[in-house]
Parts: sequence; C-alpha cells; structure tokens
Amino acid sequence: MRVLARSLITLCLAAGALGAASGPGKIRIMATVFPLREFAAAVAGERGETTLLLPPGAGVHTWQPRPEDIVRLSACDLLVYIGSGLEPWLPDMLKAFPPGRIRTLEAAAGLAIAGADEDEEPGREHAHGTLDPHVWLDFALDQHIVDRIAAELTRLDPAGGPEFTANAGRLNDRLKKLDDEFRAGLAGCRGRDIVLAGHDAFGYLAHRYGLVQTALYGLSPDAQPKPRDLMKAVDFCRRKGIKTIFFENSVPPDLSRTLAREIGGRILVLQAGHNLTRDQQAKGIGFFELMEGNLAALKDGLGCR
Repeated sequence: MRVLARSLITLCLAAGALGAASGPGKIRIMATVFPLREFAAAVAGERGETTLLLPPGAGVHTWQPRPEDIVRLSACDLLVYIGSGLEPWLPDMLKAFPPGRIRTLEAAAGLAIAGADEDEEPGREHAHGTLDPHVWLDFALDQHIVDRIAAELTRLDPAGGPEFTANAGRLNDRLKKLDDEFRAGLAGCRGRDIVLAGHDAFGYLAHRYGLVQTALYGLSPDAQPKPRDLMKAVDFCRRKGIKTIFFENSVPPDLSRTLAREIGGRILVLQAGHNLTRDQQAKGIGFFELMEGNLAALKDGLGCR
C-alpha cells in the first residue's frame, strides 16, 4: 500500500490537484478526531481550512486508511493528532512520506504534566502500559491544546498570529464556561458512580468532577467482558443501589441493556466525541453540543439537583 500511496501522491502533485479546493493562502489543517478539527477550525478562522481524516461513523481505534486517504493527507499543511496510542494506524500512514514531509502536532504530548494536579489520575498508565488518550474530555486540558494549535498556526502563518491568539482566547472562554457548567451541574448528585457498559473512555471527565468511572473493560474498545465481569458489575450496582447504566454512543447498546435488565434499571448514552455519526454530521452538531448532552445525561443518571 505504501508504494501505491506514493505513486498516487506523485500523480496528484504533478497534476496540481492537491490543495485546489483551498482558498488562496489558507492553511490546510487535517485532524484525526472531531474535537481537534473543531478546535483547529475555531482557532484558524478565515485563515485556515480544516478537514477530518476519519469518515463519519468510523472508530478512531480501528479505522484503517485507504490509499486515497494518504493522498488527502499529503495535501495538508498541518496534521493535528492526539497521540498516546489513540491512532494506532497513524505511524504506518506517515511512513508513506519522506521524513518531515508532513508537519504534525501531537495534541496530548505532556498534557498530564501541563494540566494535572500532582495526584491527578488521568494520564497515568493503565493496564498493559497504555496511556489514556481521551484527553479532550477534560476541558482544562482542551485549553492547553487550543493554545498549542494557536502557537503552531502562528509558526506557519506569522502574520495571522494576533488573529489566532484572539480566536484561541474566545474558544478557551467557552471551554472555561463549559467546565464551570459541568462542575456546578455535577456538584449535588445522589450518586457519584458512572457504570459504563463499555471501555474506559470517560476517566478524565469523571476524575475532574469527582466522579468514579466503573467500566466493564479497559481502554481497548475491542475487549470483551468475561461473565465474571458482568456479575461483578451487577453485584456492584445492586450493592450501591445504582439504577442507571451508561453506554458509549459508538457501541451497540446490547450489553448495557443486559446489565440494566439484571438490576431493574435503565440505560443512558454518553458521547465520547472522537467522531460524529452521519446523522450528527448532517445536523451540524458541534463539540459543545455533544458535551452539553453528556452533562444532561449525567445529571439525569446520577440524580443531580
């Protein structure tokens, strides 16, 4: 695939096709996940054009790029990605290019130091030495990402620096407001346990607001819970009087329904937010709407005042 991809890139460059759709002088930014695309678009403003590498509905952990995706990547001026193992396909994808050909920004690099208290759990190593990559679910860490994007765009387009800085400031104000809404909305809840019938995706969010995430399996979305894991979850819910099971929007709800049936409860969906479904994309749903939906679901499921 790498040879084919290089051939396609050469042909497109020779034809002058790459970047033809971009406005004159605009920075072409590609992001691996939806929150990064939203942040980059807001910071770049009219001086940039942003695209998402993943197609609608694709899972970031399991998606596999096609040669045409490598050609799309070759047209960008900057690739923004999370890192920490979230995009396992990305290293091989970048090998299709000569070293340094694709300018990249690793959004999660160093964030556990930049945005965490000394006793903060997110950023820690999980089972098998894997770092939790779902950093965008901590809105304070998002502000560091936004500042990094503004700094990188300024390096690419120094004349746009004041505009990028101003745009980043406005976006960070919105993120601070969202953080305040979560903190206030989740302060007076009867329950503090998020029982998640899925993988460990909401650790950053839970820790920031004093909640406890109990997931059926670890960070890998491909893991399958064992029968004893299910029974432990049922016993845990019965012991603590939990009647709500949460599940991630990108996975089928079958497992959550099974758990809810065993405890006489119900299910509610949470949005991890790494990508949109086709329906969400058609409706123009944004990152803040996804997160506000999460807040409403958590307040409902945890019995918050």
